[in-house]
Amino acid sequence: MYETSTYKRKSADQKQMHYSPNLLSTINNAIDNSLVTTIEYDSREKGITVREIEPMAIVYKDRKRNLVGWCRLRNDYRSFRLDRLNLVKLHKDDFMRRQDFNIEEYQDDPNSSHVQEDNYNEED
Repeated sequence: MYETSTYKRKSADQKQMHYSPNLLSTINNAIDNSLVTTIEYDSREKGITVREIEPMAIVYKDRKRNLVGWCRLRNDYRSFRLDRLNLVKLHKDDFMRRQDFNIEEYQDDPNSSHVQEDNYNEED
């Protein structure tokens, strides 16, 4: 697999709640161009997992930004908090956007101007 861009969180960023412009830019690139993305996600319940996802949108849920996408491991939509992403790799492989995605299911306020587009089910 070839990657087009990568974001790796620095240890100093792990305790901060702001999001790196590089992280947001990398994710927006993946969403806008329908690029398959590999993430390293730090879940409180399961520890660190590596997932291949089809990113759909960034949404606000419980006052935190979340990346929503189709998880190829779970074969379902999942939501990943941005502050728990350790690594984001974009691949040259693209995907066909799924027609069953409903962003309103994944965000607190469907009328929020801070939404990009997507779904919610925080990954465990």
